[in-house]
Amino acid sequence: MSSTTTGLPELERALRTRGFTYAGRNSEGWPRFTGSLMAAGATHEARVYVDLTGQQLPRVYVNIPANAPTVMPHISSSGSVCYATKGTLVLDIFDIAGQTLACLDRAANVLDLALQGKMQQDLEDEFFACWHGDLCLLDVDSKGKEPLSLLHFEHKGFAFITDNSERTQKKLDAMGLSGATKMEFVEGIQVTTTAKPRPTQGVWPPPNVADLLRWQNILDPKARREIERRLLSASARRKHIAVCVIKSPLAQYAFWVPLRPSRDESPAQALKNARRRLYAAKVHPMSDCRIDDNYVTSRNTPNRKTLAGKRVALVGCGTIGGFLGELLVKAGAGLDNGELRLIDPDSLFPQNVGRHRLGLNQALENKAVALKAELTRGAPTANIKAFPVKVQEIQLDGVDLLIDATGEEALSSQLTRSLADAGKFIPTLTVWVEGPGVAVRALLRDAMEQGCTRCMSARHGEQLFPVIDGAMPDELAGHGCESLYVPFPATVSVRAACLAADMVSDWLNGVVAPRLQTEIVRKGFNKAIEDRDVPRRDNCPACSS
Repeated sequence: MSSTTTGLPELERALRTRGFTYAGRNSEGWPRFTGSLMAAGATHEARVYVDLTGQQLPRVYVNIPANAPTVMPHISSSGSVCYATKGTLVLDIFDIAGQTLACLDRAANVLDLALQGKMQQDLEDEFFACWHGDLCLLDVDSKGKEPLSLLHFEHKGFAFITDNSERTQKKLDAMGLSGATKMEFVEGIQVTTTAKPRPTQGVWPPPNVADLLRWQNILDPKARREIERRLLSASARRKHIAVCVIKSPLAQYAFWVPLRPSRDESPAQALKNARRRLYAAKVHPMSDCRIDDNYVTSRNTPNRKTLAGKRVALVGCGTIGGFLGELLVKAGAGLDNGELRLIDPDSLFPQNVGRHRLGLNQALENKAVALKAELTRGAPTANIKAFPVKVQEIQLDGVDLLIDATGEEALSSQLTRSLADAGKFIPTLTVWVEGPGVAVRALLRDAMEQGCTRCMSARHGEQLFPVIDGAMPDELAGHGCESLYVPFPATVSVRAACLAADMVSDWLNGVVAPRLQTEIVRKGFNKAIEDRDVPRRDNCPACSS
């Protein structure tokens, strides 16, 4: 007998104590119960659907009273009660009955507060639950200065709104989309407001431009005047459709309006009647999905600076650099007039793909060139440049951050020395794997007075900052001197790349200490010292002046 069958009698008994009765199953096979919830001093007919496996929360619906506000937080137009954000509540699958009763209590509490108008601030956070319509993808980066275009996919039923058609076309190509038509008779409008959007009580969403302007006047009178001016201007120039994108502190949202200018009117008559026709024009909200670079980059790290606008040089596109390059792009490298330089003179040999970001399809290609091609496929608008040469052969002028992911101590020291000899300083992050994948380490040198990787060793090679307690194991694999290598899996490279990426993010946001960080990867080893800064040695042959 299945668990869904054995749990039903117990659930029925529990819900009967709250006045709910079993009313069959829905199309998904969930038991359906009908009853009522007490909220705002009255009872409200309700129904609840229960997933007896406990994988999904019970769904609670209420019959919204006639005198209730048209728009209420956490209550949809269908009467669905959102009493818990997805992922914030986990059910005890061994007590479905008790958990369902607790969910009903939460739903009744939300309904009570919503009906009393005590959760209006929440409407800002769930604005898009009330603002939905035709799907559009917004690729708008400028601050209202560039004209907007509409790229429409008639056979797919959605559109792109962009302030840079060339940039958006790169994204379309990367997404495998073709057949977009640029709508020449569409006027694109961009308006910036200081007000966070929230729905108003009454008819929602605004059915026409007059109601939309009244709503905007409540939020931001200045934005309301700008929207009206731009819509009237579009109508006067005989545009058929106006698409408006409003950029608020909370989000971007959009709508379109059919203007339908009359061909029989003279320009003077058209101007006279434009306002009347505009106010009566129907408003079509658009369900938007933002794909602009700034949003995609910062979405998962709100209120933190990204690499957008920075010029980064990554030296070494091997087992660490390949994964790190991808993380840097996801952190904004190469975007917003920034640049990501990939520097590596070597080619990828087929036997190395087991721990490399690249695969056999890029075997025998230069690592920097191949990595650029791979990263550009996923981030077509990023400014990524490949340098298939030694780092000593290129100029590093103007670089904001230099990352050495080669794992070659001698090269790291040489880079530091050459910059010192040239009287230059570039903030440098060095990342490497210790031993046969025992640990990963990274050192940030963000100022001249900080120590470099050479400062970590005494004159005769003695380690001043040991990695582990005891001796580091010496492991090699392969066949003979010419093919020996240090074995460790790709997971170690990924962890080194993650450590470096986290330290870059902290550096961007003003957190630089501790500058030497170590993560033990292999079990059975203990960290010798805690993370700390590395003082600069006066007699360091690499960084001393």
